Amino acid sequence: MRKLVIAILLIFGLVACSTKMSYYFLDWAIEWKLEQYVTLNSEQQVLFDDALQQFLLWHRSEELPRYEQQLAKLSSALQQQSMTPAVWAEHVDEAKKHWSRTFDYLLPSLLPIVASFSDEQVAEVIAQLKTDEQELNEKYLGKTQAELVEMADERINKRIKKWLGTLSKEQKEAIHQYNLARGSTLDMWLEYRHEWTRLLVQALKNRQNEKALSHSLTVLLTEPDKLRSKAYKQALDDNTAQFGQLLILLNEQASTKQKRYFLNKMAALQQDLIELSEDSE
Repeated sequence: MRKLVIAILLIFGLVACSTKMSYYFLDWAIEWKLEQYVTLNSEQQVLFDDALQQFLLWHRSEELPRYEQQLAKLSSALQQQSMTPAVWAEHVDEAKKHWSRTFDYLLPSLLPIVASFSDEQVAEVIAQLKTDEQELNEKYLGKTQAELVEMADERINKRIKKWLGTLSKEQKEAIHQYNLARGSTLDMWLEYRHEWTRLLVQALKNRQNEKALSHSLTVLLTEPDKLRSKAYKQALDDNTAQFGQLLILLNEQASTKQKRYFLNKMAALQQDLIELSEDSE
């Protein structure tokens, strides 16, 4: 759910006041993130750089207008107090489609690069994946429920504050009550993450079979429900719906100043997305 919420609220992880600057440095950010996991050889680097540039051109011209259109619908629903659980569910589905299209575009160009990884490169990736998993365990395991709720309160308060400005006590309490009431999925999430990592490692070790690699990456990155238990999927669906209810409540509680702040942020983000998409023409 967290990834979908971020996608809906920020659309590709960009903040309104710095969207254009962030996007212009997106290739550098992606390269930097990639280097945390694997060091490409010269031939792979050329293929990756070309794929990345082609992707950014496509993403600007094809995807950013879609993001702007979704933001317009989201802004309108909140402004007109017409946001409902059903409307929220539609936005969640739309966010999923954004990611699926991006993955479908990227896979053909990235597949031969991954398939060409050496044993040493695969070992690099596996080592970082294990580090990621260890850091998650250290961050969350052993925490009491009260501590986990406090962490969630801080995380959501910070995200909502970016869009509404300073939150009222009433709004902070609404966020706290949401975190108290939502189903606990920590153990199921960590178990899912462990299985996801295991299957990715297995796919990398059998990378020479590109057809199997393509299938594995598609399932891992676009069909996560296939790896989740029935109980976990139900809990995620319930929590996603409850988060939509929280957004509706926060909007109802918003002051005139907060609503003006939100609309200005949304308008700035929409304008940035329009200008960025026009830059690709």
